[in-house]
Amino acid sequence: MENFCQRGKLEIKNDYEVCRGVDAKNGLRYDLTLLRPSSQTAGHYHFGIEPELYEVQSGRAQFLIQSRDAQKTYLIETEEKERVVIPPDFSMRTINPSKEKELLISNWVSDKIKNDYNAFKNLQEPIKLRPKKLPQELENLEFLNNPEKYANILTIENLYERIQPR
Repeated sequence: MENFCQRGKLEIKNDYEVCRGVDAKNGLRYDLTLLRPSSQTAGHYHFGIEPELYEVQSGRAQFLIQSRDAQKTYLIETEEKERVVIPPDFSMRTINPSKEKELLISNWVSDKIKNDYNAFKNLQEPIKLRPKKLPQELENLEFLNNPEKYANILTIENLYERIQPR
C-alpha cells in the first residue's frame, strides 16, 4: 500500500510502518499502521489506564491482548471495517495472519499516551474472541480521554464474544 502516510510522521519498524498524527481532535491522536504479510507489531502496554480504539481499514487482523497481571490472554479475530477496543490495563499486539496481503489498521488514542514495550509475560494459550458492535456510549470517543467514566462498559464481556472451539 504505497503512500499510505500522506500526513503525519512515518516510523519504519522491522515488519511494519506507523504513520503517527494523521489527525487529531479533543486530545486524541489518529494513527495508521501498515503490516506486511505474516507479520506482527512489537506489542505494548500503556503506562496509564488509557484504552485504544482500532479499526481494520484493509485486510484481516488479529489482536493479541493480555491483562497487566498476565492472568488472561485473548486473541481477537477481526475482518475489514470491524472496530476493536483495547480495554485499560491490557497489552496489545497486532498480527497480520495473511501470507499474501498487507494489513492496514487505524487507531484513536489519547495524545498523552506513553508506551511500555515490555509486554506479554507468561504467554499462555489465548481465549479466542470476536468484537461485538461498538456500544453506542463509546461512539463519541470520549472514553479514550475518560476511561474511568466508562469502566462498566470497557470490559471483555461487553466488548467481545467468545469463539466456540470446533
